[in-house]
Amino acid sequence: MNNQKNRNIEDILNSLDGCHRASAPDFFYTRLKARMSKGLDKDVQKFWVLRPVYVLAGFALLLIVNAVVILQKDDVNTENNMDSVSAQSIAAEYVLNDNSIYDLTQE
Repeated sequence: MNNQKNRNIEDILNSLDGCHRASAPDFFYTRLKARMSKGLDKDVQKFWVLRPVYVLAGFALLLIVNAVVILQKDDVNTENNMDSVSAQSIAAEYVLNDNSIYDLTQE
């Protein structure tokens, strides 16, 4: 059994005797470098988000949206004030403003 294992190990190790180091074709690395640099240039050109025109357009859109939200907020506050006034008048009419012993929000 031990001899069989040793023979198998020797066969495996001897199978690598005829192997040679793989070699690349001529000018392989030159062509590889050229392709890699060409690919990087295309990626930079595709990255259009950082162009000044798009940055300015995005900034202008952001300012417009902010202005619209701020202007609508003032309108909503006015409507909320009117709603609270009418709610207070209804509460006063039905005497709902008084604190009772059943008020759970009291501290």
